[in-house]
Amino acid sequence: LGYKNKYFLTGVLRRDGSSRFGDANKWAVFPAISGSWLISDESFAKGLPFSQLKLRVGYGLQGNQAVGPYQSLPILAPDGGARYIFGNTVFTGIVPTVNANPLLKWEQSSQSNIAFDYGFKEGKFSGSLEYYNKKTTDLLLTVPVSQTGASFVSTQLQNIGAITNKGLEFSMDARMYERPNKGLNLTAGLVFSIERNKVIDLGKASFIETAGVSGQGQSGVQAQRIIPGQPIGTFFGWQFAGFNATGNQTFTKYTVTRDAAGNETSRVANGVTTTPGGDDKVIIGNANPTFSLGLRSNGTWKHFDASWLWRAEQGRDVFNNTSLVYATKSNVTQDKNFLAEALATPEAITEPAIFSSRWIENGSFVRLQNITLGYSFKLPGSGRPVRAYVSGDNLLLFTPYSGYDPEVFIDAGLASRGVDYLSYPRARTFTTGFRVQF
Repeated sequence: LGYKNKYFLTGVLRRDGSSRFGDANKWAVFPAISGSWLISDESFAKGLPFSQLKLRVGYGLQGNQAVGPYQSLPILAPDGGARYIFGNTVFTGIVPTVNANPLLKWEQSSQSNIAFDYGFKEGKFSGSLEYYNKKTTDLLLTVPVSQTGASFVSTQLQNIGAITNKGLEFSMDARMYERPNKGLNLTAGLVFSIERNKVIDLGKASFIETAGVSGQGQSGVQAQRIIPGQPIGTFFGWQFAGFNATGNQTFTKYTVTRDAAGNETSRVANGVTTTPGGDDKVIIGNANPTFSLGLRSNGTWKHFDASWLWRAEQGRDVFNNTSLVYATKSNVTQDKNFLAEALATPEAITEPAIFSSRWIENGSFVRLQNITLGYSFKLPGSGRPVRAYVSGDNLLLFTPYSGYDPEVFIDAGLASRGVDYLSYPRARTFTTGFRVQF
């Protein structure tokens, strides 16, 4: 709907169904509404320095069905560990592989936003400033369950808890230099964003462990915890304090006091230890960036054109699981591959690999994502426009991270992020070609 070309209103109402959920929860309704107001067309705005100023507001509800099929049903499958002999024939047994959850339903996200679109100096500078607040409830998470009653498997997909994502995004595009008579122009754009996510509720669970650690002796070790009050991507473990005189790893030891209900009331650092316990585990990192930045530019000069893109993320942590496995000096005694850096540490040659803040690294980076150069001309004989170009991707990377690439994300869902284990490095690619218009 529009009124006087200044006031606009849009609404959507959807009812979606998915066979992936329980019989009573296959369908859900998802409404959305948005509106805008072109403030710069109002009489009172004539004295403002903006050539365009628009206010946008919106609210919407979305559903997520990104889970495997049949997760609400009990699933049976052949298992080589369940083989039996009947007569003279070996039969492979069928065993449960998924616990049923008939209550499984849509994960839902409600999001509201408010934004200003602006332009000034006759559109030479333009962009937007937007704030959004998103709350996701009934999270689809795989959690451990007791193998009793109808639970034959140690985990189950459930709807559990809620998280919030709040963020601020600012963008500006500028026509930096324009000389039409010389065929010369230069434009630039900046995108700056801040996002904060926080776990609000996990139902009956006080935390959920995620991001399994790979490597010898790491069975059952998890690198992250989903904790109410903390963001998704929180690294949790022992604080590495260095090596003692005999080359053993030491960790910060804590004295913890609790109330009658078992809730922690105080925590005080109390020296170091070579045998840390459960009370010595603390938050040791955050895989989420403090802020993200993008800078793009485009330029033309007569028949030539060029574009480039820089990206940056600052304040993020990465768990270098690859280094934990291959930079442990004890690999030398086990005829295993290892990194040369393992020989430079004061670590004892018999010391095992232990997950701790030792392997949590600064994953901030600045990356030259792309440069493209082009030249346009007319095809001889036909006069058809042709553009020849050459393009390069992932050309430069500046980061304190010791691995191949700090930009890692191993989980397709939201349970874990920022874990680097044998991640294949991003390729540096070059492309050239011609584009002909017919």
